[in-house]
Amino acid sequence: MLPIVARMNVGIYKGAAAMAAYEHWQEAIAQNLAAAPVNGYRRTQTSFNGIVGDLMKLKDGNSKVQKEVKGVMPATSNTLSTVPGSMAYTGIETNFAIEGDAFFRVRKPDNTVGYTRNGNFRQNAERELVTQDGNIVEGENGVIKFRQEGGAILLNSEGRLIQGELQIAKLPVYAFEKPAEMRRIGDGLLAPAEGDRPRVPGKSPVLHMVLEGSNVAPLQEMVNMVTVGRAYEMARKVVEVQDDVVGKAIQGLGAPLA
Repeated sequence: MLPIVARMNVGIYKGAAAMAAYEHWQEAIAQNLAAAPVNGYRRTQTSFNGIVGDLMKLKDGNSKVQKEVKGVMPATSNTLSTVPGSMAYTGIETNFAIEGDAFFRVRKPDNTVGYTRNGNFRQNAERELVTQDGNIVEGENGVIKFRQEGGAILLNSEGRLIQGELQIAKLPVYAFEKPAEMRRIGDGLLAPAEGDRPRVPGKSPVLHMVLEGSNVAPLQEMVNMVTVGRAYEMARKVVEVQDDVVGKAIQGLGAPLA
């Protein structure tokens, strides 16, 4: 009877693993919905894989492996969608968007470097180009600082910022081999996958006075939320049923012989 009970436990393990996987998917959906209004946000997409695991090794009286019970346990992995968001003209001189798969580089006060597609920038009190959170937007040679006397800001085809008749700085962007594997590091910033080095595209793909929206489709995310909720409930019921069967089997084993 022990092998039978063990096989029942496998069903419980699989159901519990499925519930954990659905919880991870639900977290990704909630994050996508919350960030849907954020310019340049790239949605988290969740995929499911099966991993074969040795759930249990049954041994005989001599502690030798007699049989292996294997099962395919569901597991999730998250990547970033590389589908671009929609572009919209704003007319604001410190707004920028990127055509193609590249990113602006940003430096935080703690000297942490991150990457973003959110080009909704502004000037701070020192006339430096910064994000809405106040993080420095890095130019080719560091900080981009505008003229005290002001003047119209233009961006030429080479990605160089011009104010009045003077060239201020170059606004570079950086591309990666594995953009879908970038990870979030807070403040809406991304870090590249391990070992993935930034490269500068040959031609500047930056658009001026334009912003890219997020690539989240809220209606589809709501459909996904309903789907994951139903799937979670099904997995929970499987665990409950299996647990009930195991309990009854154990009670039967412990009952006295007639």
